[in-house]
Amino acid sequence: MSRDLAVVFIPGDVTDPAEFAQLAAPCLERIEACGYDFVGVVRTWDDAQAMMLDGRAHVLVVASTAYLPRDRRPRVESATDPVWADEAGAAVGFNMPQRRRRPRIVRGAR
Repeated sequence: MSRDLAVVFIPGDVTDPAEFAQLAAPCLERIEACGYDFVGVVRTWDDAQAMMLDGRAHVLVVASTAYLPRDRRPRVESATDPVWADEAGAAVGFNMPQRRRRPRIVRGAR
């Protein structure tokens, strides 16, 4: 089974090398923790979308969702999202919380 390909999005208006490194570091840590293959860094949203849509990347990782357009459509993960593991202990990505359901009442089962 092949691993997901991940690309890091850092906005093009971030020009300070220290700020760039501060944004990139948690993204790269998440890619490693999830076992993704790192593809590269993109600086525009259009480039990120193009890579996702043509299959060159499966996951887009950002330092904060504040850097993303509100109307985004591809799968996006933030470096601050929790990482969860499957039964074998392999990191598999973001854990969506289970929906809570009320207990089912079985009538006449006494």
